[in-house]
Amino acid sequence: MDRRIQKTRQLIMNTFIDLLAEKGFEKITISDIAERANINRGTVYLHYVDKFDLLDKCIETYVELLLHHCANSPDTNLNASAFQSVFEFLEKNFTIYKLLLSNEGFGFFRSRLYAIIAQTVTEVIGIKPENNAFSNGVTTHFLTSGFIGVLEWWINNSMPCNVQEITEQLMFLLEPYTKHLVSR
Repeated sequence: MDRRIQKTRQLIMNTFIDLLAEKGFEKITISDIAERANINRGTVYLHYVDKFDLLDKCIETYVELLLHHCANSPDTNLNASAFQSVFEFLEKNFTIYKLLLSNEGFGFFRSRLYAIIAQTVTEVIGIKPENNAFSNGVTTHFLTSGFIGVLEWWINNSMPCNVQEITEQLMFLLEPYTKHLVSR
């Protein structure tokens, strides 16, 4: 993709995020974005259908950034270093993820993140054959829901504990359940 196109899209998205934090989604107009970015409205429409499309692309971008960070992490198992890596990334990018997890994201960000984490958990774990009491579906959604719930609580409460503490607490809570799993 042409660097100018990338630069323009990034300018529009950054401007959108700034306005989202200031005004809220409902009050943002394409004219607001264009004016703040010092570009024509037509330029915004060249890249995005409307503000809903821009919100969708914003959500996709930040889900992809989180996934890319996790994919580049040396450890993809359900363990402390993998969880710590996720929380460190979220801490560094706190403002945008808090915004996307708020009502302004309309639940789209959470839904997309949930689906991706559930898929990842399904790929990473397996049920030990001798433990027929566990189902992959139940286990996947239990672990995913727990992780997402803790992540949301941590972000929405402005990180009330540090990365190390949240990781240790999460691992302590998950330990009775993860012993029934085998990494693939």
